[in-house]
Amino acid sequence: MRRRPPRWTLTVLVLVLAAGYAIWSYFDKPPEKCKPVIEMLNYNKSQSQLIESKGGTGTPTANDDLMYQQWADGLAERSQKVTDPALAAQAVQLAQLANEFVTDLPKVRAEKDTRAPGAPAPVIVYQMQALSDQITAVTNQLSKACS
Repeated sequence: MRRRPPRWTLTVLVLVLAAGYAIWSYFDKPPEKCKPVIEMLNYNKSQSQLIESKGGTGTPTANDDLMYQQWADGLAERSQKVTDPALAAQAVQLAQLANEFVTDLPKVRAEKDTRAPGAPAPVIVYQMQALSDQITAVTNQLSKACS
């Protein structure tokens, strides 16, 4: 005849598993210092999706400037809420890059309008791509620091 384990053994096993899950859930959260960074990253993602949904491909029009300006202003506002010194430096850098990107948008349009069809891309296009790459890099660094 096969013996089953006593009920108290099963009860203890269930309690240990529940306690382990509770402890894991508690410690698996991002640190408190990351909450404003996560808010900033979520805002950046939602604004990027909004801009893209409004036709954010190709050269932005003058009408798009407001959306981009709101994006940059929102990042600047959220960067001021980051209190950890290392994260704050990166958050401010991200906001500054976004502002620089927005400031250069009219230059891109002006260069595009004065270019002959088939002419090589103006230098400002490469500068804007470099800014975009820097924004992506800083965003990835912040995301990695707070994941």
